[in-house]
Amino acid sequence: MKKYIGIAIVSVLIGLVIWQSVNKPEANKAEVEHSAEEPGDERRAVVATDFTLPMLNGENYTLSQSRGKLTIINFWASWCGPCKMEAPHLQEFYEEYSDRVEIVAVNITSKDTREDAATFAEQYGFTFPVLFDETGDISTMYGAFAIPTTIFLNEKGEIIHEYAGPMEKQFMIDLLDL
Repeated sequence: MKKYIGIAIVSVLIGLVIWQSVNKPEANKAEVEHSAEEPGDERRAVVATDFTLPMLNGENYTLSQSRGKLTIINFWASWCGPCKMEAPHLQEFYEEYSDRVEIVAVNITSKDTREDAATFAEQYGFTFPVLFDETGDISTMYGAFAIPTTIFLNEKGEIIHEYAGPMEKQFMIDLLDL
């Protein structure tokens, strides 16, 4: 019984942290920006590991195709409540900034289905690439253990930010300094 109470308390605390992050985007922005490389920082830029996954349209997509643009890799699932909150913001952001930013929506199909992912993408009018991670290998490689998880890349394909939780359009604009 004590074990279940402990699990419940931890779950509530995690929920509060997520709720706070959704309702305080400026605080999130500062925390994420602080983790980015600063001028004179001796950390080396990490180039995102390239991958190829099948897309909703049946073709394959390779991450390196997005080089030359800022890239947002968004890991999600159709049953995820925060992903549903975030979806309209992703599409609205993409409609406004697709000339400078690519969004790659990676469905964690190992915990979802292609059919549900396709319905979700259609429901929210996604016009950016929707990919299927059927084995879960790519989401695991990128540490997407909580969803949504988003990885931001610069034009060279280097990881510049990582964020767990749903985002709003203005948060992405501010984070990428657009």
